[in-house]
Amino acid sequence: MIMPRFLDVEASSLSIDSYPIEIAWSDHQGNIERRLINPYAVDGWRDWDYNAQQMHGLSRKQCREEGIHPKQMCNLMSQSIKPGEIIYADGGAFDENWVDVLYSEGSALGYAQFKVVHSDAIMLPLLTKIEFDEKKRWQLYENLKLEARRMVGTRHRAEPDVQYLIELWKLCTSKAS
Repeated sequence: MIMPRFLDVEASSLSIDSYPIEIAWSDHQGNIERRLINPYAVDGWRDWDYNAQQMHGLSRKQCREEGIHPKQMCNLMSQSIKPGEIIYADGGAFDENWVDVLYSEGSALGYAQFKVVHSDAIMLPLLTKIEFDEKKRWQLYENLKLEARRMVGTRHRAEPDVQYLIELWKLCTSKAS
């Protein structure tokens, strides 16, 4: 089954100075690739929120020890995600911004050649086939989100969050067919 591609980013915080520390993305078959990013590789990446660390469970030390350089991350992502391709994320503008921050530091171009779009843009149209009433459609969508979250369990880590989006897409397509 060919499916849309999904992406999730974990970050140092939600502040304006935040940067990505973990990124996961899927291919069209649902295989997921995930990497930590070493924040010590970029001089300006000093922002850190310990409340965010509590949520995702990643320390700066772990990112330094297990993370790769932003240039290596951009190379991996650019080899996997083709120019002009759309990849869906439920963090919307947040995930798009963190991809921009990554590529501004790690890519010679200074930007990603793929587009990050909110995952609602691909999920909700599937549900219009079975539910015409917008309020009921959103309620159905929220119920499917809960079901997908129960299936995956873990959250606030990039790989399980991408798996959640894959499961949600599968639930939406099965409802729509």
